[in-house]
Amino acid sequence: MSDGGQLTYESIDGVAVLTIDRPNKKNALSRAMAESLAQAWIKFDEGNDRVALLKGAGADFTAGIDVGDAPAEPSWAPNLGVATSKPIIVAIDGWCIGAGMMLLQQADLAVAAHTAKFRYPEAKFGLSRGMAAGLATKVPHKIAMEILLIGRVHTPEEFARAGLLNAVVDSDQLESTAMAWAREIASADQDVVRYLKQGVLDTVPRGPGEHAAHTVWEIEQLPGNRRLKAGGLSVDDLKGASR
Repeated sequence: MSDGGQLTYESIDGVAVLTIDRPNKKNALSRAMAESLAQAWIKFDEGNDRVALLKGAGADFTAGIDVGDAPAEPSWAPNLGVATSKPIIVAIDGWCIGAGMMLLQQADLAVAAHTAKFRYPEAKFGLSRGMAAGLATKVPHKIAMEILLIGRVHTPEEFARAGLLNAVVDSDQLESTAMAWAREIASADQDVVRYLKQGVLDTVPRGPGEHAAHTVWEIEQLPGNRRLKAGGLSVDDLKGASR
């Protein structure tokens, strides 16, 4: 395992189980981890797995962005990068901070252990890309402002009451609960599942930061732009295209 950690991807009964594996850093997202997540969402969207389950290795979900090795782009989160019409479940224990909260926001179902702790510290730290404002499309305005502006640690029970969690369970029941949901969805009619998920994506508003991040990602997927970013586009290529 590199210092940036690794992301494991397992296919189990039609479920893509993604594990953020960097427990020595509380699963903070390094550049390498963020890129692995971005590629994993594409793999999931284009592959045969029907549902994704995202979790953290060890005691924590994720402590957010590694500020010493920060990703340049937010495509590590679904909908900010690839907007998949397949359902995504998150299983959260321990710390869920910053980027972890964004992963929670973009998920379709969420279960947390009683020992989970949630925090959006952007206002405290003076760092923001604006995507957190999209929280106000998921919960009532006053609750969103308390979470965003005060920046205190919230309990899973509070988040369940706010509608950000579907269930709160004991730690030893966390993964089994999430997998039971995933298998139930994987056994359903996938045409209807994807139709309903896409309908929800088209219905639920997103914040301006979320829209901007996804738009940038879509532009970067153009073949010429991808070649340019990878350093595979030359001046001669451009001259040839202009003839």
